Amino acid sequence: MKIWHQSSVDLENYPVYKASLAKHYAKVASPGTEIHLHGVPEQMWHGMSPSEVMRVPYAYHKAMSGQLLHNVYRAEQEGYDAFVIGTYTEPLLRECRSLVDIPVISMPESTVLISCSMATKIGLVTLNDENLWFLKNAMHRHQFEGRVSGIYVIEPQLPEREMDAVFLNPTDYIEAFLHTARRAIKEGADLIIPAEGLVAEVLAANDVFEVDGVSILDGVGAPLMYAEMLARLHKLTGLHAGRQWHYRKPSPELLKLYPASLE
Repeated sequence: MKIWHQSSVDLENYPVYKASLAKHYAKVASPGTEIHLHGVPEQMWHGMSPSEVMRVPYAYHKAMSGQLLHNVYRAEQEGYDAFVIGTYTEPLLRECRSLVDIPVISMPESTVLISCSMATKIGLVTLNDENLWFLKNAMHRHQFEGRVSGIYVIEPQLPEREMDAVFLNPTDYIEAFLHTARRAIKEGADLIIPAEGLVAEVLAANDVFEVDGVSILDGVGAPLMYAEMLARLHKLTGLHAGRQWHYRKPSPELLKLYPASLE
């Protein structure tokens, strides 16, 4: 099995995070599964952090649309079995699922679906206010509001550019996360999702999977395992996204008119 992980950060500028991801995936992936890590081009963010761009809808859509649509199409053409959108903002999820038959995995959707089997109320803890906005919309879009007790932001808020340094000295940040998680638990959460890739990876790299008797989901490993499951179902039974309504697929003629390319 071969899985494409598409990060929304330029991974070459996050070497510690990239190395941690690779080590993490090697640990949790099933035998024989290959995970290929892909970042975005460094110039795509023009020296800014992704959060500075994603707070402006036009700019974020413009930045991500070509990359994601081109890469998900390329992944299917190159024989990948699943495609993980490696950001909790889940940009262009509907469009990506409309374009290909291989499973396209959303991190917020998959982690909440998994968590629903372990808790009736789930707390999401994320990086900053920009991610909070995206998560609120994702929970509404997936009709998860009844299962989510709250969405919380870790203070102090850090930009993505500073997060790579956290991997080298994580103690204070982990304590800030746990403080926020305890607040979520007090307000009804019986399971915690670290709902941002960098946050989730800091915790997993330091084996932080529980607080006060409440589980902390592996927010990076769980979507990968979910991708493996859907990929197997796709291979064995042909399972694919619904084509009559929400994820209608373009015809070959329409795809020629609107090719999935970076042009």
